[in-house]
Amino acid sequence: MAKKLDRPEMIQLVDNVMHPKGRGFTSEQINQQLLLFCINCPDPTAAMDLVVEDMTPMSPQELVDRALACPPREVQTVPESELALTHPLRHIRLD
Repeated sequence: MAKKLDRPEMIQLVDNVMHPKGRGFTSEQINQQLLLFCINCPDPTAAMDLVVEDMTPMSPQELVDRALACPPREVQTVPESELALTHPLRHIRLD
């Protein structure tokens, strides 16, 4: 189970993921923060794409706003071609 986050907590996680140097987090901790952010978004896979693949320069606040504006989509309905069946997002649930 994953903690339900509010917007400021989501912004902090995105900031940690986007600017990890000097923060004292391990790569595993950064990955966990990314997953926690994504699972708190209406479309976790779109949120993951915004963080990992979208090269548009954005502030953490802008990225969170864009991710929260995505239409809802359940991870279980995402085809395997978009998200591996073994991907951790498929197995995380919010409290």
